[in-house]
Amino acid sequence: MKASVCFAFAVVCWFAAQAEESPKYLFLKKVMNELDRINNGLETNKSITLNSPTINDLEDCCVKSALNCFQSKVLYLPVVDSKLKTLQKIIQKELLKIVNRVPNCKPKELEKAQCKQCDSYKEVDSQTFVKNLKTLLQKMYAS
Repeated sequence: MKASVCFAFAVVCWFAAQAEESPKYLFLKKVMNELDRINNGLETNKSITLNSPTINDLEDCCVKSALNCFQSKVLYLPVVDSKLKTLQKIIQKELLKIVNRVPNCKPKELEKAQCKQCDSYKEVDSQTFVKNLKTLLQKMYAS
């Protein structure tokens, strides 16, 4: 009897944990799916480059500034389809929501982290830009 009560309690706890996490997961998954649609509709013009943070560039306190960089550059992705241009605006707004959800670091931690300005990140082609953004979002979900 005790074992079945413990098992039931464990199952309820597991479901409660999943319920707390699912809105965040679903939101990030939605943004990543939208990024996949954008990525599939990118012009193959390699002359367009965008500043892009990479995972190697980031410390925990710099996630917010990196997201701000992605958010500021996403409208420059070279798409031709008007539906994708609308989707770019949606992604930009959703990234702003994500940025606003990221907790601020303490001033001493932020000073120690020495986050880069957006224009100081390496310029990459648009497909790499989208890949780097998705990698950052996946890292955020995992943490």
